[in-house]
Amino acid sequence: MQMKRFEALDGWRGIAALAIAFYHAPIAHSLREAAGWKNMELFVDFFFVLSGFVIMHAWGKRLDGTDAAKTFVSKRFWRIWPLHFTILLAFFAVELLKSGLGAVIALPSDEPSFAGSRSWLSLLTNIAMMQSLNLHGTTTWNGPAWSISVEFWTYLLFAVTMLAFRAHLNRALVGMALVGLAGVAVLSPIWLFATHDFGLLRAIYGFFLGAATYRLVQSGRLEIHGGTGVEIAVVLALISYLMATGVNITSLLAPVIFATVILFFSQGGGLLTRALTSRPIQALGTWSYSIYLVHALLFYGLRLVLVLVEKVTKLPLTAGGVGNERIFTFGNGALDLLAIAVLMAVTIAISAKTYRFIEKPFMKDTKPAQRAAQGWRAAEA
Repeated sequence: MQMKRFEALDGWRGIAALAIAFYHAPIAHSLREAAGWKNMELFVDFFFVLSGFVIMHAWGKRLDGTDAAKTFVSKRFWRIWPLHFTILLAFFAVELLKSGLGAVIALPSDEPSFAGSRSWLSLLTNIAMMQSLNLHGTTTWNGPAWSISVEFWTYLLFAVTMLAFRAHLNRALVGMALVGLAGVAVLSPIWLFATHDFGLLRAIYGFFLGAATYRLVQSGRLEIHGGTGVEIAVVLALISYLMATGVNITSLLAPVIFATVILFFSQGGGLLTRALTSRPIQALGTWSYSIYLVHALLFYGLRLVLVLVEKVTKLPLTAGGVGNERIFTFGNGALDLLAIAVLMAVTIAISAKTYRFIEKPFMKDTKPAQRAAQGWRAAEA
């Protein structure tokens, strides 16, 4: 297989990121009562599987020694850490503001500043991307970043696997995926919905399954010539699965379902593939990492503002939940939908900027120190 960019999969990446942002939006809407709503969380597994697929595509032939492994780990670190750290700093700034205002006025808050999920200790583990190694009993600071933590450690495991088992790589990839699957099945009380506790096993399962899927495509043993009809069937199968599964043993099939989607759309040529390669969807794919990390910061700030407005005005804005699960309503379905649309638009707009000024400078082929200097100069511009 020739080296190429899987543009349709980039489009899927953007849709998955937006789906997760929509799932986390703190505004009431009727879909929250729909079957399978909670299963939107499983789109995180799409990212794990896709990551394994594309990284095997990009590094499968290059990761052949310790020097290459060091380069791989360095590039992956500088690809994910700068934005993670930047958003973490923004959360820290919000927490400082809460602390300062709390000394002047009694702020309505479900959690004191620098306590609980935003403690000083968890701040340090977040900086080191260790926060999701079952250290805190909960997700911390930027909640979605739990998956960034476990994916980085999965990169390290991938590099070791590539060096140690290159002669039997297919068996090693499948074996590692099975280790992750077995670990989640045995240890996680909520099956594949594990995050801060057994999320590393979840990532290993999805990532190595994605890498094995790429090897299957590369081998030429499986030729797929799917047109529009096949693509629609695959999407309908995905939707049906997400509506039917739940926090039970069937959730363990999610990476397999996503691997199937990736398998077909990596070779697709139908109308859905063409739609995924359109400029707007490709833009979402480009900004997907930013969308994934930025939306939680934006929604956290909105929750704090709405809780304060509710206290001051006595308006009944809370529709249910507490803390990071608090959901709000403006008392009108149309207004709530408009608020969600605005939230999505603002998330995308901010993500376009964070991609340009934070992510992109660190993707240049320069030494880490130079890349860091360029990245922070760009971010400050």
